[in-house]
Amino acid sequence: MKKIFFLIFCGIFIGLALSLTTAEMIERTSGKEFCSSCHSMQGVARAYEEDVHGGKNPIGFKARCVDCHLPHDSVFHYVTMKAYSGTKDVLGEIFWAKSFDWIGNLQKKEEFTYLSGCLKCHDIKAMHYEIPKAFLAHKDFLDGKVTSCLQCHENVGHKNIKDHLVNKN
Repeated sequence: MKKIFFLIFCGIFIGLALSLTTAEMIERTSGKEFCSSCHSMQGVARAYEEDVHGGKNPIGFKARCVDCHLPHDSVFHYVTMKAYSGTKDVLGEIFWAKSFDWIGNLQKKEEFTYLSGCLKCHDIKAMHYEIPKAFLAHKDFLDGKVTSCLQCHENVGHKNIKDHLVNKN
């Protein structure tokens, strides 16, 4: 009986240790400091620093890279996409970062941002009471005529990104 309790305790301890280590690793690899550590991301990081989401706002709020660039609809989807995109980014930095068409890739920006990230922080329906003009500006989104925040907010998160991508040095 003592052996069974010991094995259960060890299993719980190992599971807890692995879970906490994974959570810590996910947290430490979620922000600008980590994401901009690759040379190819320097222009993107500079554009982020100039944006309201990068801290250029009255309260100094800074969104983390994963707030926009990972899905927030479920923990499973979030973690699997973090693993996938992280692996892809590391391989990309090693093998094809120098030949990557950053400006051309902006045309596919909706593939790299998630609506659930926007809605995690921005409650469009609450704008009705808080900021009526903003609510009216988002009426097409609420009616389903606009399906992505990026259709109207083209450079959100990275102010003047094209300038920073052209002048990557």
